[in-house]
Amino acid sequence: MEEFKENLSFLEKLDIKSYYISTYNNIGIDVLENKIKDSLTALGGPSGVGKSSLINLLQNKLKLEIGETSKKISRGKHTTKGTTLLPLNIGGYVIDTPGFSSVEVPPIDSYEDLLELFPEFQGYKCKFNNCKHLNEPVCGVKEATSKNEISHIRYEFYKKIYEVLESERWNKYD
Repeated sequence: MEEFKENLSFLEKLDIKSYYISTYNNIGIDVLENKIKDSLTALGGPSGVGKSSLINLLQNKLKLEIGETSKKISRGKHTTKGTTLLPLNIGGYVIDTPGFSSVEVPPIDSYEDLLELFPEFQGYKCKFNNCKHLNEPVCGVKEATSKNEISHIRYEFYKKIYEVLESERWNKYD
């Protein structure tokens, strides 16, 4: 659990609240219930992460089918087929949604739009004004990443998105 929390610690710097929950060990359920009580909540995420298992703990109107994670490919199998609105035991509603196996890069029209999604890159000085934080020398973002001031996970994610946008969208001729 500590390793998991450490890997996601960058979320705190981005003001994203995290809840660590285990349906298997019944950890964090009460914290989540207090957060979603009397609200409309939708759960989304990859197949097999436990969305339906969690919903089964939060409501007793309908027992949702849960599936096993594939041992061969270490991913969940699609068990939830449709979207279901269910009343919570504590008041409010929860929406069970089908899982997904990949995420598409959203429409990002410019490099400036991409940088807005990475606010933790702001404030670092680079040698070049047009630094893309990839291969340029004296890059403050790369230096901050090497010092663990910026999450390696986020930086690698940035590079992947940049690569997709640069090769598939921004350099296309109309």
